Amino acid sequence: MVNAMFEGDPTGTRDQLRDLLQQYNEHPDDRDRVLADIDRLFRRRMAIFVLDTCGFSRRVRELGIVHFLALLERMERVVRPDIEEGGGRVLRREADNVFAVFSDPGAAVRAAKTIQRGLRAANEALPQADELGASIGIGFGELLLVGDDDVWGDEMNLASKLGEDLAECGEILVSPAAREAIDDADIEFEDRSYSISGLALPAFRVAE
Repeated sequence: MVNAMFEGDPTGTRDQLRDLLQQYNEHPDDRDRVLADIDRLFRRRMAIFVLDTCGFSRRVRELGIVHFLALLERMERVVRPDIEEGGGRVLRREADNVFAVFSDPGAAVRAAKTIQRGLRAANEALPQADELGASIGIGFGELLLVGDDDVWGDEMNLASKLGEDLAECGEILVSPAAREAIDDADIEFEDRSYSISGLALPAFRVAE
């Protein structure tokens, strides 16, 4: 069941954002008003969920693109119900990634744990070539929700980095902001620290 936060929630369109950005560029003296309009139309406080399918390049080389596309189709059918039943909304599937939003990061983590358990259970009955695996990153904060399928902001960038580049297959990593906002005794975390281009990037791994 989709969280009520997303039902009928007014969201600005790409065309509206493009027009406002043009005004921002062409009328510097009016930027405060433009920023206020952007905040009203697009800014939302929410959790962003980024799922990356494991082994994209290797499996395409080994099994061919059609086999992998079929796996991606199955992946979406597997994860979409868990996201929606957990109170989230799928934004889009892009290449081997699934992007979704939740009203709070605790709900996103619970859905992510359900997905990982479901994938492990499903793989037990499948040949290795048909197994599915995912790494997941979760962020939380002020984001710009554009139309029905796009999100912009620092926590979006961080969740993508966690899910696509840093999490191992089967792992769930959350940003410090998401971890701070989660108050659920049933969710346990392990501290992690990564280094990217010489910069420390703290994160938290969700314990199984």
